[in-house]
Amino acid sequence: MLLRELNNTYGIDSQLSFSEEKHMVVININTEYSSAKISLYGGQVLSFIPNGKRDLLFLSEKAFYQNEKAIRGGIPICWPWFGANSNNKNLPSHGFARLSNWIVTQTSLLNGEVHIQLQLKNSKTTEAIWPYKFETLLDLTIGESLKLNLTTFNKDDKAFTISSALHSYLNISDCEKISLEGLGNTGYRDDVLKITNLQKESLLSIQGEVDRQYFNTSKTCIINDPDYERQIKIDKEGSQTTVIWNPGEDLSTKMTDLGNQEYKNMLCVEAANNMNDVITIQSGNSHSLGTQISLV
Repeated sequence: MLLRELNNTYGIDSQLSFSEEKHMVVININTEYSSAKISLYGGQVLSFIPNGKRDLLFLSEKAFYQNEKAIRGGIPICWPWFGANSNNKNLPSHGFARLSNWIVTQTSLLNGEVHIQLQLKNSKTTEAIWPYKFETLLDLTIGESLKLNLTTFNKDDKAFTISSALHSYLNISDCEKISLEGLGNTGYRDDVLKITNLQKESLLSIQGEVDRQYFNTSKTCIINDPDYERQIKIDKEGSQTTVIWNPGEDLSTKMTDLGNQEYKNMLCVEAANNMNDVITIQSGNSHSLGTQISLV
């Protein structure tokens, strides 16, 4: 659709409009509680700002905005696989959803909250690298909190298996000054140290590069950020894997889409399906993965 058609069909007076930025069509949302920005490229939330507060999401000042490149920050959608493809390392890392253009199917306003539904379906392009028929719907609610629900429908005549994540980049003052609660006494795989371990402490501190996948957990996580004088709560549904990631200084210097020292201002806390939590969806069935981000 052209911008005029999108605004005429799905726009909401003074609260939801479409604009073009760089190579993307962007949804601009203003509610009585908050504002947000969502890119149709990647179906990716780029910003969520409660009224009078700082953005809860981090977006790199050096993020790439071009086709076939992922946007560094916000909430990228890792789907239908998380990380490298297990069968072909040449396929896009974290799947193709974050590199695809999503379609708007619904918008509405209810009780001061804006609701948006985006859709991604199989095509000749997707079937060339992932040979299944599917429909994936992303339902977003923007109000006092930010809610995302990613539902995968198997439209094929055979089962398929997915791994996925809502790769949330949270905006923080300094990664070495915050703490994360909610993962005490939880097992994890450490992809930096290449070990499996148990986090015994109730609070996680970030020192250097961190890349952990916590398993068998559906717990709420809370970022305690004393310098920003706030706590960010990350809830989730349909997930038994929580990914915690920060590249640290050494790795960040090799990342051309991350600004100098920007690693300090981000922490990824991701609702995921991976490891022993990959999801097999039978023909005609579906699976939903959700997260909710809010201030405590």
